[in-house]
Amino acid sequence: MRFFDANCMVGELTRPQPSGHVDTVEGLLAELEYFGIAEGLVCHARAAERALDQGNETIVEVLDGHDNLHPAWVIPMHTAVDYPEPERTVAELVEAGVRAVRAWRPPYHGYLADTWALGPLWDALAEQRIPVLVGASDLGRYPDQPGHGFSARNLYDICRSFPTLPVVVVRLNFSAVRVAVPLMRECPNLYAELSFFTTHRGVEFLSREVGAERLLFGSGLPWASPGPAITAVQYALISDEERALIAGENLRELLAGQWHVARSPA
Repeated sequence: MRFFDANCMVGELTRPQPSGHVDTVEGLLAELEYFGIAEGLVCHARAAERALDQGNETIVEVLDGHDNLHPAWVIPMHTAVDYPEPERTVAELVEAGVRAVRAWRPPYHGYLADTWALGPLWDALAEQRIPVLVGASDLGRYPDQPGHGFSARNLYDICRSFPTLPVVVVRLNFSAVRVAVPLMRECPNLYAELSFFTTHRGVEFLSREVGAERLLFGSGLPWASPGPAITAVQYALISDEERALIAGENLRELLAGQWHVARSPA
């Protein structure tokens, strides 16, 4: 299998992990090589911590020349004010070699996901079928953590409003299964990234309930070790074809804009 990490990051965090933090491209490459991960979809810590323009420019620069590392830009949840020319923004990111973006909820109005609030950039991304990885959603947090944005209802509305837009829930949490499964059944363009999904036999369960083609491997670096997520995929009681899809083929297909050929939403 050629593992493709859908959830990793480089750059110095404001609050780095006490056990050590992978903040350089060289450090990330060493970690991926150690765990046998062939490729990574990478955003920059500056962008994740809301210095969007600087972080997005930096990630393209630092990954230049590393063909197995693919840059992901970060966008705010609401884009009407920040991106008045969305078509130009999408053209720029495609020209820069960016094939996916990550959306973080703002510190306020994080549950406001009407199309007028999301802004025209989401339409432009949907037109080009650029995958949007949604971080810090209610489906990706532990039960004792406070909710700040991107509810299950928000994700449903987004997927229905933009049926050609691949939407990925990052860090799907075990506690969200009873909502995530029917939500994914209703929304064919909704995917789940599994770096923090710790349900026993969870990969088998989701493969059976929503299909292995809707699941993406991720490490969670630098917040987590890739080991548990790799183990969950390696030892899942699923077919080799399903294992290969989850390990990396699904993400490669999404980044190539080909997901809709076989699974276009109604």
